[in-house]
Amino acid sequence: MRPAVLAVLLVLAIAPAAPADHRDANLPWPSLLPALPVTTAVQPRPVEGCPKAELACVDRLIERLERQWRELDAACDHRVLFARSYFRITQELRRDLARERPELFRHREWMLLLIAEFSNMYFGAFEGWEEGRPIPGAWQVAFDAAARGDVTAAQDVLLGSNAHVQHDLPLALAKLGLRTPEGASRKGDHDGVNTVNTRLFDELEDLFAARYDPSFTLLDLKPLPLDELAAMELVKLWREGAWRSAERLLLARTPAQRRRIERQIELSSRLWAELIRSFQIPGWRAVRDRWCRATAAP
Repeated sequence: MRPAVLAVLLVLAIAPAAPADHRDANLPWPSLLPALPVTTAVQPRPVEGCPKAELACVDRLIERLERQWRELDAACDHRVLFARSYFRITQELRRDLARERPELFRHREWMLLLIAEFSNMYFGAFEGWEEGRPIPGAWQVAFDAAARGDVTAAQDVLLGSNAHVQHDLPLALAKLGLRTPEGASRKGDHDGVNTVNTRLFDELEDLFAARYDPSFTLLDLKPLPLDELAAMELVKLWREGAWRSAERLLLARTPAQRRRIERQIELSSRLWAELIRSFQIPGWRAVRDRWCRATAAP
């Protein structure tokens, strides 16, 4: 190992743990942006893995995600970062949806079906990459970087988030509809996910630093919440863009217009992925792999 890298790891290993620096530092600006009027003809319907909108759909997904992240964790596969994030976020979504009166979600059936359909797109890309089939460009970049790149764990998380939010989410939203039959917007539920993401960020950041990549400690600016705010605002920007892309899909007047919007979604998410992957640290992959093996549970 290079002396400079060894010195960094030694400092991180002996540095005292800092207290958590934020919990709900969520700037709710997306909720101030009005939803556009779109068709009410598109409504939730059964999707693969969720023939009926019920909590059992999310329970099955949580079990599937837990199996996946444990398998990836045991192999120190870099795809584990996104899988672990997805698992925890889904757990917290379920926690609120299980309430008699959810705190964040008014349209429970829609959200349950959306969670299921959204995950179908992730697993479709994951399995397609493993089988060598064509998959969305943003996912191709993300999985290629996880398999062979010298990117950091933070980049792995951003690459997965970009592909899932900027590519998959608009398509899932447009498939299940943005308004109730009476015309009420479901955007409040969509924005509620931002609160869940914000609550979990610090927990995941600490976990990733301890288990998968020491560079996460360098990014954590405890006790200031600036790193969390920056990351969450980027993801919120992507999520707001996903909603607007879904609106554009539902406002398309012809199949040709819709195909153009879908191509724009594909291209934009791919360009973001290439940008995120563009910075790499030669040899960092080996550092991460040694760190993961060293921190594995006995």
